[in-house]
This record gives sequence, C-alpha cells and structure tokens, in this order.
Amino acid sequence: MAIDPKDSESGASNNGRRRPANINSVQRNGDIHLVHGRIEQALERYRKAVRLTTNGKEAADSRAVLGDAYVYADQTVSALRQYRRAIRHSPRRAAPHFSLAELYRRYGKLQAALLEYRQAVECDPQNAFYHYRLGDALADGGYIAEAIGELEAACELASTDGFYHFWLSDLYLMLGLLDEAIREMQQAAIFSPNDDYYNMRLAVLYLLSDHPTDAATSLVQALRLSPANAIYHCLLADIYCHAIGDNQMAMKHYQLAGDMDAYDREHVRRLRELTTMDTTVPSEEPDANP
Repeated sequence: MAIDPKDSESGASNNGRRRPANINSVQRNGDIHLVHGRIEQALERYRKAVRLTTNGKEAADSRAVLGDAYVYADQTVSALRQYRRAIRHSPRRAAPHFSLAELYRRYGKLQAALLEYRQAVECDPQNAFYHYRLGDALADGGYIAEAIGELEAACELASTDGFYHFWLSDLYLMLGLLDEAIREMQQAAIFSPNDDYYNMRLAVLYLLSDHPTDAATSLVQALRLSPANAIYHCLLADIYCHAIGDNQMAMKHYQLAGDMDAYDREHVRRLRELTTMDTTVPSEEPDANP
C-alpha cells in the first residue's frame, strides 16, 4: 500500500495512538517532497522541524536545513535569515557558517564568504571539504599561498581522495612550483585510477618539465580510460611529433583523432603538415575545373 508522505512523520503505537513527530522524520519527509519538486510542501515540513526543536543545537541544525531549502527555492533573503538565526542559536555549529559562506560567494561577496568559511573550518577542522572550499575561495581572491595551506590540510585529512590532490597541484602550478604540482597530480591519478582527465593533466605537467616520454605514458593511460577522445589522440600525436620525434606514432594518433572528429580542420592541418609539410587546408568548395 502506498504511504502518504504526510503519514510518515509519525507512527502508530500498538494501541492505535499516534506517536508525536520527531525532527528527523519531519525533515526526511521534507526531503521526499523536495526530491519530487514539491517546494512549498518541503518548506512547510522544514519549518515544522524548526518548531519542534528543543535546544540550540537542534535549532541551529534545523534552521540550516531550512536555509538550504530556501536557497534551492531561490528565496535568498529567507535563506540568509535562517542561516543567521542558526548561528545565533549555536555559534559553534559549522554547517550554518558553511552554508552562509556558500551563499555569500554565490552572490559575489567574497570577503564575507571567506569570514564564514574560516568560521566553519574553525568549528569543524577535521572536515576536508570545508578546507577545500576555503582554499578555493582564497585562490579566487588571489591569496594563493594561503589557499595552498588549506588544500594541504584537506589532503592530510583525506589523503586517498584524488580530488583534493588535483586542486592542490593546480595551486602549486600557479606559483610555478612544478615539482610539487607533478607530485600532487601523480597522487590524484593514483587515487582516482578511472579518471582520464587527471592523467591528461599530468601529461601536460610532464611536458612543462621537459619529460616528453613520461607525458606520452600518461596520455596513453588517459586513452585507455577514454579511447574515443580525439583531443587526447591529438595531444599524444603532438608529443610524438614535436617532442619525441616518432613520426610514425604521431601519424597513427593524428589519423585516429581525425577519424573521430572528421570535420576538425586542425586535425587535417596537422596531418598534412606531418606528412607533406604542406599547411594548406583543402577548400571546402570543389574546384570549378577539376
């Protein structure tokens, strides 16, 4: 028998009387409505959860959830109000600070966002994602050295998550720390073995450090994961042609790239340059006198 979502907020005891609703069940009911696009019903359940709170911690958490729902409903003013009330209820709860930071950043208020991200990290220093988001915001503001510190903290807390190593690599590259960038991108590729993009980015770093053979190896691995990627074939062909000097392998991958993206004139140009040193691309219109 189908259950009405309204009925899932409370249950019946053995004698038929209904138990009072609790915060978690009401919020779960709100989640169900939200997933199905019933925004107003979801907001009403989340507001009910707030009314059921009995202490500062519960109030802070419930208001943060309600604030997130208001963000989803594009009701920014109401979301800000809930986040600020949540922080007043329990200033040491990290979630409202983090959600408020995300909202500030969404609307371009970077300095206000940084303040709230810092509060979130201070309240929950073991949360790797909070460190990452603070670091990312710092990088947006041009504070690269400080951003690196936050991403290093994220990598220490979640050492086997390639995502954080990838972003730390990018930050190192911004400061010209190529060896460190390579090390972190290697970690990203190791801990995310099915991510072709990390291998491609590692190949680029190897090229920047004048290690074309390692770059080719990384791109071969990227192609094992994404064999139909014309861009990867073209990059690998460039490496073979211009850095390693293996024109036969370059030809193979230029042809593969062209076969996958037959209308890409750049692939045609590169192939003609490699084979005939003629950079003229054939006209799209047939000659009047063949």
